[in-house]
Amino acid sequence: MNDAKEEVRARLNIEDVIGEYVQLKRAGRNLKGLSPFTDERTPSFMVSPEKQIWHDFSSGKGGDIFTFVMMVEGMDFRQSLEHLARKAGVDLTLFSNGDGRTAKRRARAREALKLAANFYQQNLVKNSLALDYVVKKRRLNRQTIGDF
Repeated sequence: MNDAKEEVRARLNIEDVIGEYVQLKRAGRNLKGLSPFTDERTPSFMVSPEKQIWHDFSSGKGGDIFTFVMMVEGMDFRQSLEHLARKAGVDLTLFSNGDGRTAKRRARAREALKLAANFYQQNLVKNSLALDYVVKKRRLNRQTIGDF
C-alpha cells in the first residue's frame, strides 16, 4: 500500500488538491488561505508545495494530501487513497497483493537482484584490476567488499 501511496503522491500536487477546497494565495515559497476547519478572517492555513505538506495554525492540524482529504471529506485512509488515486489516474489493483501475483513478482525481483549481486561480487574478486581499484582508490577493505 505504501507503493500506491507514493505513486499517488508523486502524481498529484498538494496545491492542486487543496486548491479545490481552499482558495490559496502565494506567500513566498508557500501558499496561504483561510482554514477549512475553523471560522477565521485572517489566513492561517499554510501549504508547502516544496515539502508537499500543509498546516493549519488556527486548529493545529496538519499533514499531507491524504490527511487533508480524510479530514475535509470525513473519509478513512483507504477511502482517501482510492479517491486521490482516481484523481491521479492510478490503478490500485496494480499494487494489490490480493491475488498474490504482485508478491510473487517482488519475490522474483528480489531473487534476481540477489543473483546479480552475487555475480558481480564474485567477478570483482576474480578481476585483479577491478579489485585493485576498489581497494586502493576507493579504500575499501576485503571485509567490506565481501559484505556488500
